[in-house]
Amino acid sequence: MSRVPGWLEGTVVGAVFVLIAVILWLVMQNPGPLVVQVFDDLRHPVIDARVKCVGPGGKEFVGLTDVFGEAKWPGLAKGAWRCEALPPPRFFRNPQEGYATVIARKPATWVAVFERPGRAAVEVVRPKGAVRAALAVRAVCDGGDTWEARAGVLDGRATLWIPHGARCRVGLVRPELPRTAPGPVTDSKLSCDTAPCSPEISASVGEQVDVTLRPTPEQWAQARPPPEPDSP
Repeated sequence: MSRVPGWLEGTVVGAVFVLIAVILWLVMQNPGPLVVQVFDDLRHPVIDARVKCVGPGGKEFVGLTDVFGEAKWPGLAKGAWRCEALPPPRFFRNPQEGYATVIARKPATWVAVFERPGRAAVEVVRPKGAVRAALAVRAVCDGGDTWEARAGVLDGRATLWIPHGARCRVGLVRPELPRTAPGPVTDSKLSCDTAPCSPEISASVGEQVDVTLRPTPEQWAQARPPPEPDSP
């Protein structure tokens, strides 16, 4: 027979049940994660969108979206969170702002959707006998939006992102950006008097426009970029 009095055993068992109930209650009160999803107009995830969320107490969290187009933070304070999503530069869009309310257990989700930019598929035709080179091509659009990239050494092709609906021209330029880092530039000009340029082009949401540039041997030699150090 147990030497522990029955009333003490009952008290211990009751205390255990109370403790379990308290733990379960605390678990049920844990806040759900805050999830920001960023998609394009085809509902494809947008990777590397910059997301910033500010909570009820002014605390701020910043992150980039993953391969699923999500930025997620668990265990944040309950209440309304104001979030801002900025897509990568190729979208040429301003940030979107929205709100999500963090509550117990369930995820608080806000979804931002951005329309896809247009793109120019550029081919630079190398003159016969010219030395192969990764020449720079640049799109300059009304409103000052730009995008620069290098044409492939072997195929002479490059992709330039342009704002959908904007009127743009594409031309051969001396590079402002490194070969491995295409993007917007500060020089929003083309030298169409001395280098080949395209007629005015425009693309709708997600549309591709083909552009061909045919420099002369002199223009090719003038546009050849200086040697760049190898990437580490």
